Amino acid sequence: MNTGQKILFRALGVTTSMSVLLILYYNLSPNYVDDKGFLVEEFWALGLATFGLSSSLLGLLILFFWLWMSSRKAKKSANL
Repeated sequence: MNTGQKILFRALGVTTSMSVLLILYYNLSPNYVDDKGFLVEEFWALGLATFGLSSSLLGLLILFFWLWMSSRKAKKSANL
């Protein structure tokens, strides 16, 4: 793994961790209907968590592809 791949792997770990924490925050926050009949809920946390998890999944696929390409390139240069 080169330096760029390590940085991407760590960034994916941070993004995934923050997304899980946002899901926990969303589930633990109080949800209620106020006096005017509006639902008070932390929808922003759920949206950010969903965006973070989907971008982490996409980033993980990119990282796997990058690792696969770099291992093929290393094998090709070793055979020459």
